[in-house]
Amino acid sequence: MVTHVNREVVETRLERLRDDYGEFPRFENREQLPAERFDRLYEHARDGYTGGGYAWIRRDPADAPLLSESMPTEALETSTQACLILDRGDEDKWGIPGGGREVGETYEEATVREVREETGLEVDLESPFLVYRATHELADGADRGDDSGVASGENVRLHTLWVCFDAVYAGGRLEPQPGELRGAAWLSEPPQTLGPWSQFRARDWWDEYDLEDPWWTGCEVDPFAEHYSSQ
Repeated sequence: MVTHVNREVVETRLERLRDDYGEFPRFENREQLPAERFDRLYEHARDGYTGGGYAWIRRDPADAPLLSESMPTEALETSTQACLILDRGDEDKWGIPGGGREVGETYEEATVREVREETGLEVDLESPFLVYRATHELADGADRGDDSGVASGENVRLHTLWVCFDAVYAGGRLEPQPGELRGAAWLSEPPQTLGPWSQFRARDWWDEYDLEDPWWTGCEVDPFAEHYSSQ
C-alpha cells in the first residue's frame, strides 16, 4: 500500500495557481532519495512542508543607485539586471532568492518574505516562469533507521511543489543575509555556473547563455507547456 503525503495539498495549490495565472511551464519528476534525506523531508512534510517559492528579480537602469561623484560615467548601468545569489553550500552556482513555504502562507507570500529575509529587497511578483512538482521516494536498497517514523514495509511518497516567479525590484538595498548566503549581485551578463531554477530562466533572458544538457528534458512535461521542453 502506498501512502501519499501532501498530495492533495499540492494539487489544490497547483490548481489555484492555474486559476490565478493561466498556464505556465510545469514539469514533474520522481526523485529517489537516500534514507537520511528522505527521513528529513518526511519529518518536514508531516508538519505541512510542501516546497517553496523563488523569484527572478529584474531591475531597470532607472532603479539602480546613483553614482558617487568619484565614479566615472562609464560605470553608469544602462541595461536591465537580474539579482542572483550564492547559497551557503560549497557549490559556486548562482541561483535565485527564495525559500520554503511556511504553513498558512501562499507561494507568493513565501517568495516575498524569503526574498526580503535573504537579500533585503522588496519585490512585486508577476507570473510563474516555472513550476516544478516532485514526488519523493526512498531510493531502492536504502536502509532506513529505526527512528525514521515510517513503518517497516510502508511505501511512502512525499509530494512537493516549487514555484518560480518573475519579479520586479520594488525597493530596498541588496544586503545578503549573514549565515545564509555567500554572496548576491545584480548581473547584466550570465555567470559561469547557474543553479537549476536560474538555468531555466537564463536561457530566455541572456542570448549568450547556452546549456548543453538541460535538466528539464528528463522530466515529464505538462501537456499545456509542451513547447517549453524544446526551447
